[in-house]
Amino acid sequence: MIAVVNFLTCINEMLKNYSILMPAMIIGIMCHAQTRFFEFTTVCGHDNWQDTSFIAATSNPVLIDTVLANLARPMELRKFISGAIAPGHGGHNHNADHLFLWHFIPDQWNLVELAIELCDGCPYSDVDADTLYWIQVVGQFCPWSSKPVREVGDPSLSTHDRTWENDILMMPNPASLLVQVTWSGGSELTTEVFDHMGQLMLSTNLDPYHRSFDVSGLANGLYYVRISDGPRTAVRKLLVEAE
Repeated sequence: MIAVVNFLTCINEMLKNYSILMPAMIIGIMCHAQTRFFEFTTVCGHDNWQDTSFIAATSNPVLIDTVLANLARPMELRKFISGAIAPGHGGHNHNADHLFLWHFIPDQWNLVELAIELCDGCPYSDVDADTLYWIQVVGQFCPWSSKPVREVGDPSLSTHDRTWENDILMMPNPASLLVQVTWSGGSELTTEVFDHMGQLMLSTNLDPYHRSFDVSGLANGLYYVRISDGPRTAVRKLLVEAE
């Protein structure tokens, strides 16, 4: 029944967004498009790294094009997500090894410029903390600070590699200048440093020949470092202390 409703919703969206009526067969093919997954970053006032990002899914070709168009814009010009949520992570909503207790219902969300303040909040500190209230009372989630940052692979096809995560070492910690990262294998890594508000402060690409990132430009304090090779992600705490 859900699949039928999503299919009919998709057809309605296609008809609303195109002035020329397309053959039913073409619409059907487009509406059975593969589900795609997008990561959103958020800026929250809580000291929880889990609030820094979440994942939403859609198979609606119009919405996919909208998100891709937003990804091509500067961050400050991108719209934020708003839509209905349901219990459970849905097989895809996570931040590193944290599985959220909720997820945006696929194809029942959109990117918007305005939304009521009642549905604004943080994915972990607010929605995870009182999921039933958000689903039964608020009815939707519209984190104003959320912006799409990248398309990701299907999280349900990947398994959490605890061995790989435990193998990653980051030193020194506390640090004042360069932070060295060691890991097994020759893969490239992306390191993203977030402050306690969830604001992205630094992003660096690492490879076997470049294994460090510079924190000398950061103010003293506690940060969260998200380290990823694409399908796998680890999060580490980092204390920056100037010498």
